[in-house]
This record gives sequence, C-alpha cells and structure tokens, in this order.
Amino acid sequence: MHRFIMSLSKAVEETKWKDIHWLLFISFSIGTTIEAYIYSLSYIATGWVVVPRVLLAVLAIWPPLWLLLGGIVAGPLADNIGRRNTLFITLGLYSLGAIGLIFAYNYILLLMSIGLLLFAAGGEYNTILAATHELFPKKQRASALFLELNFTNIGGSIAAILAILAISSIFDQRAFLGITLLLSIITMFIIRLRVPESVMWLESKGENVHGSRELEKFYNTKAKEDDLSKPSKVPSLWFRTFIGGALGWAYTAGFSLIVLTLGPYFFPHLTDWLILIFGAVAFLAGFIGLIADRVSRKAMLIISSISVLVVAYLFIPTLGLWLVNKFIFWVLFIAVSVFINIFFLAEDTLKSEIWPTKRRGMYTALVRVISLGGSIPVLFLVVNLPIIDYMWVGIGIFSIGFIASVLWYIFGIETSKGRSVRIWD
Repeated sequence: MHRFIMSLSKAVEETKWKDIHWLLFISFSIGTTIEAYIYSLSYIATGWVVVPRVLLAVLAIWPPLWLLLGGIVAGPLADNIGRRNTLFITLGLYSLGAIGLIFAYNYILLLMSIGLLLFAAGGEYNTILAATHELFPKKQRASALFLELNFTNIGGSIAAILAILAISSIFDQRAFLGITLLLSIITMFIIRLRVPESVMWLESKGENVHGSRELEKFYNTKAKEDDLSKPSKVPSLWFRTFIGGALGWAYTAGFSLIVLTLGPYFFPHLTDWLILIFGAVAFLAGFIGLIADRVSRKAMLIISSISVLVVAYLFIPTLGLWLVNKFIFWVLFIAVSVFINIFFLAEDTLKSEIWPTKRRGMYTALVRVISLGGSIPVLFLVVNLPIIDYMWVGIGIFSIGFIASVLWYIFGIETSKGRSVRIWD
C-alpha cells in the first residue's frame, strides 16, 4: 500500500517546459560561456607579459587553482543560503574582477584580477551544475544541462576572437575583453532578477511555504502527490565520489594539455587559434545534447572516453608528420575536440546529479576539487617535458577517464532517460 505525501519537487520535475525555463536556460548558458571565457583568458594572457618559461606554469595552473577555490566556497554556500543568492554573489565578484582586468598593467595585477574572475567563475559554474538538476523538468533536464555546458565552448572562442581582433596592442586586448565581460554580467543580473530559487532545495531545507510561493509564482502549479519509486540499491557515496573525481580529473587535465597548454608550452603563435578552433568544433558536436535525455548516460561515457583515447593516441605515431605538416595536426585536433567535448558533457552532468539535494552543491564542489586540484601538479610538471613525453602523459590521463567510465557502466546506475534526481535523497 502506497503512502502518498505532497511534494513540491515532483511538481517541478513533472511540469511542462515554460517561459521560466527559457529564462533559466539563457541565464545559465551565459554563465557557462563566461566561465570558459575567463578560463581561456588566463592562457591568452600569457602573451600580455614577458615572463621566464618556468613562470608560464604559474599562469597554466592559475585557472584550475582559483576555480577550485571558488567551488570550495560556493558549494557549501549554495547549500546553506540557496542557489539563487549564491549566483548573485558571484556576479558581484565578476564585476570587481572585470574592472581590475582592464587596469591590470603588470604581472601581479593581472594575476590578481584573473584570480578573482576565476574564483567567481568556479563558484558560478558549480552552482549552475547543481541548480539545473533542480529547476528543470526531468524529461528535459539532461538536454538543458548538456546545452548549457556546451556554451563553454563558445566562451573560449569568443575570448580568442576578441584577442585576435584587438591584436594591435595589449591594452586594447585587456580593455576589449574586460568591457565585454562587464556587459555580459549586466545582462545576467537583469535576467536573474526574474528567476526563482530552487524549489527542491527549499523543500529539502523544510522551507515549504517559501517553496510553494516560488512554485505558484514561477511555475504556475502546486505540489503533487508523490509516489516516487527508488532503486533497491544505489552506488555508495564513496564510489560516486571516486567516479566523479576520476572522470572530472581525466577531462580537466587531459583537455588542458591538448587544448590550453599545448600552445603556451610548444606553439605560442597558435595559442589563440587552438582555443578558437576547439571551441567552434566542440560547440557543433555539443548539439548531441538535444538527445541527451534519450541516450544512456553510461553508454555515452564509455563511447566518448574510448574515442578520446584512440584519437589522442594517434598523435604519437604521427608526431614527425604533424610537426611539419599542420594539416595533419588540425585533422587530429578537430577529431579529438569532438570526442573530448562529448565526454565533458556526459561526465559533468553525471558528477552533479548523483547527490542528495541538501548537499548537491557541496558534493559537486568536492568532485570538482578532486578534478581541478589533481590537474594542477600535472600542468606544472609537464612544462619542461619534450613534446613526445607530453603527449604520452595525455594518453595516460585519458586512460583513467576510460577506466572510470567502465566502472560506472558496471557498478553504477542509469541516470538518463527522464530519471528523477530525487532518487538520491
């Protein structure tokens, strides 16, 4: 015999797509665009100052370090004061960092302003991951997040294009990039004034009255009787943490080596172009998100991770060819970009959906700390490696991602195909 209770969260998950979902989608997509814009900016900025090669490693590890710190703060903060409030705090930090960037005329000020921007980006991105699972209908939840995350590819490309267009002077680049960022922040602020707090989060905190008001005001619906059927057994918390951290580390460290530090370390004149081409190619590939709710998350992780591994390996036997023939290099680079992005969309969605609502911000931040923190020593240690060893390190990293995908396929559960995230509560 079922014992029914009234659930605000079920009403959110079973609502049809409404105008409020478009506003949320636009706001979060701008947010992920800016996160990648700032992340790529850190590598573009390596051309703004003249530094010894060893200090290139400082700029190389700067992005994951500050994104990590932003997530550490914003994850628990979002669990305690709410997703919406946290997103307004990150907007304020963005504004300060953007102004600082415009006037960063030396190496120290540049590191400080980019550090603040990255700190805000880490908090913003972490909160968007958690909030998307709680604010969208369950039948479109994965597609919404896949497509939001796909805008990270546009962010890097925009930064690269603006840097190329403003190549006449370093000041022009800084000003151009900083002002563009400020305009985006203003746009997000206006939109976020019109979106709700996470009703799931409010219900998990026992704030049902506030949750009911948000539900009626923004979704035009009321609580529903809940008869949620949960799996008989779900993977343990430690296993979920291990898988989320390993998948995230494989993507973050591997992507950084193939796309971001390959330019500064070996081909400085190609840095902007590597970021631009990756972003454009990956963005097109990212429209696989349109079917993300109909495709097995477990299968997508397996297929994308093995594809990344195979294509990345092809850089090794063809090294002598693509060092002198850039056409071969770009063919391989475009192919690996496609699969890296699909792997990224699948792993980022998984590692933010498999937690209880009450602690989704904190656990999402935890696995991102593992992935970002684990990439820092890699980026620092490979700075003096010859290119062949550098590429082998990348192969090893992507292998870990494949192994983690296999483990989740065997011991994990399916989280796609319209499955509720409330099974984790």
